[in-house]
Amino acid sequence: MSEPAPSSQSVAFDRAVDFYDQTRGFPPDQAAAIGRLIVEAGGLTSASRTLEIGIGTGRIALLVAPGVGVYVGVDISAPMMSRLRAKQNGERIHLARADATRLPFPAFTFDVVIAVHVFHLIPNWRAALDEVRRTLRPDGRLLHAWTKADPAYQRVWDSWRVALGPEIEQDVGVHWRHYATFLEDSGWQPDGPALTHPYTVAKAPLTLVDDLRARLWSQTWRLTDEQIEIGAAALRRAVEAEFSQPQAVHLFTSRFHARAYRPPDR
Repeated sequence: MSEPAPSSQSVAFDRAVDFYDQTRGFPPDQAAAIGRLIVEAGGLTSASRTLEIGIGTGRIALLVAPGVGVYVGVDISAPMMSRLRAKQNGERIHLARADATRLPFPAFTFDVVIAVHVFHLIPNWRAALDEVRRTLRPDGRLLHAWTKADPAYQRVWDSWRVALGPEIEQDVGVHWRHYATFLEDSGWQPDGPALTHPYTVAKAPLTLVDDLRARLWSQTWRLTDEQIEIGAAALRRAVEAEFSQPQAVHLFTSRFHARAYRPPDR
């Protein structure tokens, strides 16, 4: 079985532009609550100069930008940002095509940098943190947000990774198990509590096998067809072991977390 070549580049989502918004965790009816949570956790105000790294199609920016002074977003995918532009309805968002490890802004530019579901896509995430720190004002904060999946969902979803072995994760960034701790482990200091918003998604567990075969998730893009089939078989076995009716709709409850951090030595 051949292995995909490792990469030092951040993961680009050009190929996902047509289905990205349908695969991004929280459902549309939870968007307003997620936006309020980010504003509260980040201490955002109408005067805040804000940068979002990995802005994508604007699922966070379109919620938050109307309430801040300046909203800037960077992404390495031009098609994703084009989709954002198509969705805009008067929101003032400034875009730049750039990698988070090489931000095209002077030092001490932003009050808040927002990073939602992005550090797992950046192999050199420590360099990205250095860039965030450089561009933050002396009293600035990084607002990091992540999702903790429903335990049953996580168990079955992990099964295909276990079946394929650790080499499939060799070129990704922060592992999901470390989302809540990697910043403190890197010297960043929490600035306020982590805020949490639970939400429920209705899904038939067996459709996860179809999602894997359709390569909806970025972890699958560098896999060979042979690896996909091995993973799909393992995922099907896990789903059938976990759920007595795997084709029936099941309610999965996940939790969206957001927390602000101060850079080291500030």
